[in-house]
Amino acid sequence: MLVFFVVFFFGQHLVHCIRPVSLWVDRACVHQTDHELKRRQIRALPVFVAQSSSMLVLWDDEYFQRLWCQLELATFAKHGSAQKVHFLPLWRAPWLLSGLLLDTLVVTGVNILNYRIPQEVLTSPTTFSAILPRRLLESGFGPLVTLAVFFVLLGTALGILVSIPWTMACRAKLRSHALMLEQMACFDCRAAECTVEADRILVEQQVQNLFRSVLGEREVMVLPTTSTGTEDSVAYTQTDDEALDAFNSYIRGPLRTAVMESVGDQLHVPYNMCLVASLPMIFYSATDILQCDATCMSNMGYSSFGNYLLPILLSWLSTIVLVVPIFYPVFLRMLKCAFSVQSELLQLLLAALSGILTVSYGFLCAAPLFGLLAVSNQEGSVAVLPLLVILVFLLMQLRCLFGTDRDARGSPVDTTYRALHAADDFSI
Repeated sequence: MLVFFVVFFFGQHLVHCIRPVSLWVDRACVHQTDHELKRRQIRALPVFVAQSSSMLVLWDDEYFQRLWCQLELATFAKHGSAQKVHFLPLWRAPWLLSGLLLDTLVVTGVNILNYRIPQEVLTSPTTFSAILPRRLLESGFGPLVTLAVFFVLLGTALGILVSIPWTMACRAKLRSHALMLEQMACFDCRAAECTVEADRILVEQQVQNLFRSVLGEREVMVLPTTSTGTEDSVAYTQTDDEALDAFNSYIRGPLRTAVMESVGDQLHVPYNMCLVASLPMIFYSATDILQCDATCMSNMGYSSFGNYLLPILLSWLSTIVLVVPIFYPVFLRMLKCAFSVQSELLQLLLAALSGILTVSYGFLCAAPLFGLLAVSNQEGSVAVLPLLVILVFLLMQLRCLFGTDRDARGSPVDTTYRALHAADDFSI
C-alpha cells in the first residue's frame, strides 16, 4: 500500500520525465488587466486549440457557471471535437482515497478476527451445530454451508463498521456526478457568471462568431457516437441569439453524449477503478494464502501445501475478478433508492442498511467460490456443476453492473441531484 500511495501522489512526475506534456492554461496565458491585449488573445484562442491534442476539463460544481470555461468549450466545438474533451471530476480522487481507507479498515477487521480466532474454528461444523441441522453439517456440503453462514455474519459485522462513512463518500459521488450531467442538460450560456463584467461582451462575441453561420463553411461539430455510428452536429445560425442557442444545444446534446460515453451516468463506476479501490483486499489475499500453517491445513482437510494451494488460489482469483468489483455499483444503486424517500431519518436508516446488506451480499457471493472449490478438492466432481452455475451467475451479474451502465446516455435528465440537494441539511 505504501508503494501505491507514493505512485498515486508523485507518479505524475515520473510520467512527465518519460513523456513530457505541454499545457496551455487560460488564466496564466491570457492577460487579466489589459483589455485590448485580452481581446486579441481571445480571438487567437483557436490557434492554441488547433495545436492541442485534447482538452482536459477539471470539473467541479461551478465549472459550467464560469463564462471563460464556456469560451474554451465553444472553441473546441468548431476547431476540435467532443471526443477531444476529457472530463475529470475533481471528486473522483478523494472518493477513491476514501474507498481505499474503508477497504483497509475492512481488511484490518478480517485480519484481526483471523488472528484472534483461527478461521478453521469459526467455520467448523461444531461452531454452527446449535443453529444448523446436524445432517446438513455432516453432509458433503457441510463445509460450504458453514462457510456461507460465517461469511454472511462476517460481512454483516464489517458492514456495520463501515456503512456510515461509506454512505457519506458515495452520497457525495452520487450528488456531484448527477449535478454534472444535469448542468449540461440544462445548460444556458447567458446565465454564466463573470468576475469582470466587461469580459462578458468579449466572450459572448467570440462564442457568437464561432456559432454563426458563414456561407460555404462546414458545420460546427460532427460527433460520431460509438454505439450507433451516426453523426450529430450543430449548424451555424444567422443571429447572435440563435448562435448562443446553438452553443447551448451543443453542450446539451453532442458534448453531454460524449461525456456520458466517457464517464457514464451517476451510477457508473469503471471496473478497473473498483479494483483499485479494493487493492487492500487484493493485497490481503496473499497474506491469507500464506499464513496457513500445517495445523491450519490439516484442520481444513488438506494433506499437503500443494493440495491446499490450488483451491485457495483459484478461490481468491475468482473472487477478485468476479466479486470484489461489485460492491460499489451495488451500493450506489441501493443508496440512490434510499435517498429517494422524503424522511431524513428513514434515509439514514435505509442508507446504513444498504451498506450492511451490500457488504453481506458481497461476502455471500464469495462464500460459494471458496466452499465449492474446497468441496471439489475433497469430494471430486460432485461440486463441479454447482460451481459452474455460480460462475455463470457472477459473470451475468458483472455484465449487468458494468456492461450496460452507459446505455442510458440518451436518457432524460435524472432527478438524483435534486433529491440529494434537497437533503443537503441531512447529516449522517
